[in-house]
Amino acid sequence: MSSGHTGAGTPDEGDDPFAYLYRPADGEAPRQQGPRQPSYNQVRPVGERTYGGQQTYGGAQGHRQPGAASPDARYAAPETQGMPGAGGGGHRQGPPDRRRPPAGDARRNGLLIGAVAVVVAVVLGVTAAIVFSSGGDDDTAADDPTPTQDTGGDDQGGDDPSEEPTDEETADEAELPVAAVADLQPGGGAAVESTVTGARSDGGDYVAVRNAQGSTVTWTFDIEGEPLEQYYFYIGYSVVADGQTMAFSVNGEPREDPIDFKDWNPNSDDWETSWVKTYNNVNLVEGENTIQLTCSGSCDVLIDQMRLTEEREG
Repeated sequence: MSSGHTGAGTPDEGDDPFAYLYRPADGEAPRQQGPRQPSYNQVRPVGERTYGGQQTYGGAQGHRQPGAASPDARYAAPETQGMPGAGGGGHRQGPPDRRRPPAGDARRNGLLIGAVAVVVAVVLGVTAAIVFSSGGDDDTAADDPTPTQDTGGDDQGGDDPSEEPTDEETADEAELPVAAVADLQPGGGAAVESTVTGARSDGGDYVAVRNAQGSTVTWTFDIEGEPLEQYYFYIGYSVVADGQTMAFSVNGEPREDPIDFKDWNPNSDDWETSWVKTYNNVNLVEGENTIQLTCSGSCDVLIDQMRLTEEREG
């Protein structure tokens, strides 16, 4: 088979090895020659496309021959889809690029990331403020050199030493007077004795009145600070018969309620086992006070104690 042009409307055999198939038969009119299509092995520069016209190497586009058929868009290069003059004649848009997210999604993602960053910053700021504020209080307490007052120690009381006690508290805390027999002043026929045992004084002695009419027993003492409204005036004694009494006065003022020395052991005449106590309420003043007992009737009494209390004893 020879190469070269073998007839009108047939491709050259040099380009197409099957050119003989397109030859017209003997006596058949030759086919109208259309635009020449390049062979499959034709070499062209990179990027050169010849659909709809011929493009030169320099980029100049050739003119399409009249009546030339438009190439099928299905076989056009993807970048020529939708271009003017490409197959199909209309505007065709290529497939979307799936590697790039839509603009709306990117904006939403940016706003979400910004909101999360703001929340994290606020949480960190609040946490830091709490930590530093609590640490500052601890440091202040640790650096404070002022000692605290121990109110629960074994050697100290529970009262705050910075508070000054009131007059009433001072009177309560002050030890109330207690008379020893030596502090009592017998007068008239009364005298100090110690023959009867069982007396509760330190030396076991007492003041014996022994029905001596007009005899007296006097006690003088001091009240520190503002006095209470009233005190309990206790007298320790011993009698062996009921009905023994003595009148008394406070700071020179006679009282209308004599001291009643009741016999609480009427079945016994033993002086040693009849030591008891009785009381009368008295009003005192700040400073020196004097209580005086006077025998003006039946007063066979032994006296071993005199003292003041704030409350009634059992």
